[in-house]
Amino acid sequence: MSSKSWYMLKIKSVPTRYGLSRNIQTLLQALDKFYTGSIDATELGRLVRLSPKRRSAIADTFSKCADMMKKEPEELKTCIDIIEMCTEILVIADRPVPTQGFPLMRLPVEIRDAIMDLMIDNVFRAKGIKAATKRIACNCPKIERDFFLQTPQMKALPSLLGPTLNREFFRIFFRKKSVRFRCCCEMLDHLKHNEHLIRHVRQIKVHWCGPESAVAFEKLSECPKLEGLALSISKSTLAHLSERTDLMKSYFPLIYRNIRITDVLGLDELLGLRGLQEVSVQHAQTKNANLTVEMDRANLAELLSTLLKQPKEDDMSLGE
Repeated sequence: MSSKSWYMLKIKSVPTRYGLSRNIQTLLQALDKFYTGSIDATELGRLVRLSPKRRSAIADTFSKCADMMKKEPEELKTCIDIIEMCTEILVIADRPVPTQGFPLMRLPVEIRDAIMDLMIDNVFRAKGIKAATKRIACNCPKIERDFFLQTPQMKALPSLLGPTLNREFFRIFFRKKSVRFRCCCEMLDHLKHNEHLIRHVRQIKVHWCGPESAVAFEKLSECPKLEGLALSISKSTLAHLSERTDLMKSYFPLIYRNIRITDVLGLDELLGLRGLQEVSVQHAQTKNANLTVEMDRANLAELLSTLLKQPKEDDMSLGE
């Protein structure tokens, strides 16, 4: 075994006899770990750079070795070994820090998923998230209060990962988080322009209102991973009627004096969805929910749960 090792210095009781400080002992042990491959040059250099006391401990060790060589010439070989070890530590510490990143894509997919999972939980604390703000040409009311604070870290994280990691990030992100939309127009716009959303989203909550409700709910059928849909209804939900109801209303005005939830635009497209695991309906404004309105909500929730939770036609054909 080489004499230039922490193990050999310990055998000779060099740290005690020379009075080596705790800082230099830590560095000499780290140099041994560098030799064996337990740590790399970057980590060893970091031990020196991040502690001014450790760098000064190296200079103190040089002085102690010089004094020891004067007092006890027989210690010359050991002193030279220590000086060479300290010099090597300084050379490693003063190397330029490598600029390339960690090769994350070389890790197994399970480890990458675990890393992404931790990143998402650390940056996005809430269970639900709101869609990124976009200017949409609609006059849909913003009824629900905005509970979600979008921090700079939330905005920056997806753009820092790069195209390849971005795909893995959104696959896990939309698996864990529920996405909220203020109206069907906003939901349709995001579904049209965000391929990650339509490919990976699993939970959606939306206020059912707007002239694009039918197209938006039909677009949901293109989301292969969608598992849960939470609808908020309000008086705004009744503002837009289906094409059939509009036609009938022009000929039977007395029958349609009171608009029913079954006449609303988008219901037919909603009833065409299949394969969901969770479906819920709630009032966007609970204060104005009288008994009739609450009965409509409950009946709608039962209807949607009955139909939307049925398996998709592809799944049924596979079962046969």
